[in-house]
Amino acid sequence: MKLTVDDYLKMVTGDKVQTEDADKTASQTQQKKALTAAVEFMLDQFDKGYLGQYRFNVRMRKGDPVSFRLESNLINVPMDEAERLDPKLLDKGPAYPVNLYMVVESDDVNKSGLRIDELANETDQAQAASTLVAKLQPWLADHLAAVMEARA
Repeated sequence: MKLTVDDYLKMVTGDKVQTEDADKTASQTQQKKALTAAVEFMLDQFDKGYLGQYRFNVRMRKGDPVSFRLESNLINVPMDEAERLDPKLLDKGPAYPVNLYMVVESDDVNKSGLRIDELANETDQAQAASTLVAKLQPWLADHLAAVMEARA
């Protein structure tokens, strides 16, 4: 899927974003079953021509829950901050591929409280969900471990 910045913003503010929420412990969130469901949901949204956001409310042993999400976006900016896709970041004219991003938010993840990395570009989205989960699982484990370590 490719979209211009204007088309992306219209989809985000319209009814073209499909969302799913899950409330799980850190251990449950890292399970292949949970991550596979999230990745398959996101890939299904791309196939249907929708943007997607799969949100995990991750309950931690100590402190506040951590927000972990899979999101579709043009660049590594959280979907909630889509208005930041201004001409300083992207030209308005061309269509850009919509990528799949991994997002974790917590005051304890780093100084900014946000980490976002690409999970799958337009080409990678054709891979099996299991291949993407194999990339996602260690990324998530590392960031949840960093949060737990910061809270220890």
